[in-house]
Amino acid sequence: SEVYLDGVKKFLDFDPLVENVIVTSEDKAACDEFVELLKRELPQLRIILNVGDVQQGTGSGSMLEAYVEQASNEDVIASALTSMHMHLRARYFVITSMSTWTSTIAVMARVYGFASEIFVLDVGRNH
Repeated sequence: SEVYLDGVKKFLDFDPLVENVIVTSEDKAACDEFVELLKRELPQLRIILNVGDVQQGTGSGSMLEAYVEQASNEDVIASALTSMHMHLRARYFVITSMSTWTSTIAVMARVYGFASEIFVLDVGRNH
C-alpha cells in the first residue's frame, strides 16, 4: 500500500489540483487497507469506490467459487466493466504492470479515456 500511496503523492506534487482518487482492486483486503491509508495520510482527497465491485480475489472468472460466495461470472463482468468505466475518467494512474488488467486499463485510457493527457506510474516493474 505504501508504494501506491507514494505514487499518489507524486501525482499530487505534479498536480496539486487533484481532488479525487479512484480505488479498485480484486483483493478486498488490499483495497480496504489502502482506503484507510489514504484517509489517514491524504484526508483532503475524496475516495471513489466501485460499490458494486465483486472483488473476487482472482483475475479469473472461472475460479470464483473458491473466493466469493454467490458471485456469478455475470457479476464479475459487470464489476469489471463498471470499474473500467470509472478508470476511463481518470488522468493519473498508479498501477502495476504485473497485472494484465491494470496495464490494459492504462492503455485503454490513452485511447478511449475522457482525459486529454494520461500519466501512468508503474510501481510493479522490476519487483
